[in-house]
Amino acid sequence: MYIKVKNKWQLAFDILMIVLGTTVMGFAFSIFLEPNNISTGGFSGLSMIISTLLNKMGIHFLNSSIIYFVLNIGLFLYALGALGKRFAIKSLIGIASFSVAMELCSLINLNLNFEPLISATYGGVLMGVGIGLVVRFGGSTGGGDMIASIVRRKNPKASIGSIVIIIDMIVVVLSLFVFSNGIEILPYTIVALGICSVCTDFVNDGYKQVRAYHIITNKGDAISKRIMEELSRGCTRTKCEGMYSHEDRDYIICLISKFQSGTLTRILREEDPTAFIYSTKVSDVVGFWTKTAELNKEIDKFQSNKRNEIEIGIQNTTLDTPKPEQNTPEKKTKHNKKDTK
Repeated sequence: MYIKVKNKWQLAFDILMIVLGTTVMGFAFSIFLEPNNISTGGFSGLSMIISTLLNKMGIHFLNSSIIYFVLNIGLFLYALGALGKRFAIKSLIGIASFSVAMELCSLINLNLNFEPLISATYGGVLMGVGIGLVVRFGGSTGGGDMIASIVRRKNPKASIGSIVIIIDMIVVVLSLFVFSNGIEILPYTIVALGICSVCTDFVNDGYKQVRAYHIITNKGDAISKRIMEELSRGCTRTKCEGMYSHEDRDYIICLISKFQSGTLTRILREEDPTAFIYSTKVSDVVGFWTKTAELNKEIDKFQSNKRNEIEIGIQNTTLDTPKPEQNTPEKKTKHNKKDTK
């Protein structure tokens, strides 16, 4: 399959980070989670369950990494039509590299005998960091995400998050019956799932999470001015109409850090307690939403360069313009002398 890529270096860097993420995931799975029968859901947990069942049946050559690869490759081929070319190649690399990492890390004998809680904590953190890296750079390791993509294509109203949660719950419930200590290990499984989810969001979104605030108010000038001065954030204001009262009001939208939410709430409470406001989480920002001080600095720099260009142009024009001849006093004197003679 030929894939046309505008920026091959960017694709190569994305793949490198995806492989790094799957390596971290494989280390967490093989060193901390699988030895303690702690599942983090998804196909990795399902492969652990199938491997345990096969071992009970006397089949020992099919370990978790092989089962994981077989399950995901079959699903990948089925879902290939629903995936874009770039996402397809990243998903294939993610599946293969995670399977290899699981197998290689299982051969490492570190003799780490941690308590289940410590294993769940370390495993959840590393698994979350690895998944976050894979997702952040546009990859996938198959499993629930791919199933969700298939279901979403056939049923656009379906929620991807709900589908992934349902799959994880099924895997966790199955682990209760397959593992001999399934009930005892359940609290640690929940701990690992929670930590994994938090770490995934942290790596994917970053600690400086951005929120978009939508404000409908009668005091747009005052609020906009304070947002730009006190929060150092730009904002956009348009006019809107309340369909119940048919009154014209100001609609303001601004992007701020989550740490500035309290300051914005105070500004609104002081300027317009009746303002209607709601916020949404922003995962990506393209364009200028920077601090006004930095933006003004760029504007001043631009204007200064323009002024310099104009001044240089005027100077060049002045130098190129021929100067009119002027009669010097000496010339006038000579001319007068000739007239006198």
